[in-house]
Amino acid sequence: MRGLSRRAVLGLAGGGIASAALAYAAVRSFSDEDLVRASLRKYLDDLTISDDHLRAFTLEFKKRNPWDFPTEKLADATTLFEGLLLGGVARPLLPDDGAMRLERFERLLLGEFHLLTDYAWRSGADEPVRFFGSPHCVNPFANFETA
Repeated sequence: MRGLSRRAVLGLAGGGIASAALAYAAVRSFSDEDLVRASLRKYLDDLTISDDHLRAFTLEFKKRNPWDFPTEKLADATTLFEGLLLGGVARPLLPDDGAMRLERFERLLLGEFHLLTDYAWRSGADEPVRFFGSPHCVNPFANFETA
């Protein structure tokens, strides 16, 4: 160990942790709700939402944006690394396509979360978030008068 620099030792340790995490992710498959919860907690640490409301939100989000969910392997790895608080370390190691896909997913997820829940309207951080569902029409210029 005398000849190894501190950077090399940290790199080896990080590689070992990443290998163990990826092996675990390969064996354990996370649900869509796990990915959504981990992604939301990354940006909204004071998040309290029941499993039923999270499941309903996830189903609605996936119905509205089916092509924007990450692949199963990318979703599992992201859920695992975010849960271990290693997302900031692991994300730069992703190929450009995977990183862009996750960024788009997270942007849409946060936007839809603010539109479809009462997150912004709660009286305090300890108040649970409730899912209200999809609005019938999101076009502010819609004209509903009969012709």
